[in-house]
Amino acid sequence: MQAATQDFTIREFADRAPGARLASLAAFFVNGSVFGVWATQIPAIKDHLDLSPGVLGVALLCLAAGALTAMVGTGPLLGRVGSAPVIRITAVAFALILPLPALMPDLLSLCAVLFLFGAAGGTMDVAMNAHGALVERHLGRPIMSSLHGMWSLGGLFGAGVGGLLLQVLPPPVQASILAAALLALFFALHRRFLPGSADQQAEPTGLALPDRGTLLLGALTFLAFMSEGAILDWSAVYLREDLGGAASIAALGFAVFSGAMAVGRFCGDRLRQRFGGPLLVRAGAVLAFAGLAVALTGGGPVVAVAGFGLTGLGLSNVVPVLFSAAGAKAEGEAGQAIAAVATLGYAGVLTGPALLGFVAEASTVGFSFALVAALALVIAAASSRAVARQG
Repeated sequence: MQAATQDFTIREFADRAPGARLASLAAFFVNGSVFGVWATQIPAIKDHLDLSPGVLGVALLCLAAGALTAMVGTGPLLGRVGSAPVIRITAVAFALILPLPALMPDLLSLCAVLFLFGAAGGTMDVAMNAHGALVERHLGRPIMSSLHGMWSLGGLFGAGVGGLLLQVLPPPVQASILAAALLALFFALHRRFLPGSADQQAEPTGLALPDRGTLLLGALTFLAFMSEGAILDWSAVYLREDLGGAASIAALGFAVFSGAMAVGRFCGDRLRQRFGGPLLVRAGAVLAFAGLAVALTGGGPVVAVAGFGLTGLGLSNVVPVLFSAAGAKAEGEAGQAIAAVATLGYAGVLTGPALLGFVAEASTVGFSFALVAALALVIAAASSRAVARQG
């Protein structure tokens, strides 16, 4: 009788999975959009509080510290209550906090709010990836790349619309309007999430050290995010200073990289279903290496921009496949695994570009990108061992 009840529950979850996929797409879009809106507010907050670049960097580190601190504890939380309830709570908190940084009167209050902002966003990030992996398992086909593609689309939406609204509205009003619109979208679809019992552990556990497989997935995610962060922070500098490109061309480097990454992610699920996760990661990493090689050939700024586009295509599906592999762990372990992989990955975003900056100071930005190209080959070499064949 117990087995029959379990079979019925699994069938019920499978029936609800298409609707849950739609709700997951909305969650990723909302999360990316909030970050996109936040990015438009940074210059205004810097001017409002008269912050130097270094002090602003300290404030931004508070956001990162909040995200990483929350990610560490999110795995056990998912085991206790499930991913959907955590998404609901953190999505509301993330959107409601969005207008607050622009209202802060001093640096201390700004840092406190950014810590909470990062904690809400980081917890939501882990929960929505865990839920996406759960939906993927019940659907029986890949969806993680399209979910991450929707995050990229949300970032473009938030930055684009947010930038336009800042031309006519003060930052707190702009953020409030967009937060309300994003919450309306989220509330329209949030009932479609799978129930918390779908990924809830029978016996909740506390913090646990990840196993070797999870650590390998986390290490590769660290390298992938580190590569993305390097291009975000250093592509314009390389195009402008090393290659002598105009300011307009220099700005295109990351834009083309981001656009190519979004396109690659929306194509990634179909490619993964046809060729498998290990091959998709391996081929993508090799393509990223080739793109950076093109960017470093000395063919000029336009050729380098094209190289960054190839790199974006190559890296586009690496992180989604790695998250899916973490989510394919046994029931009760998936949330912990995704939390560990996410924490290690975002540590790469934070520390990688800074480390490459030290390398660039000792040599050149081009040499730093050569190291990033070498990291892509490491990802390619280790992907088959890290990602299960069905991934």
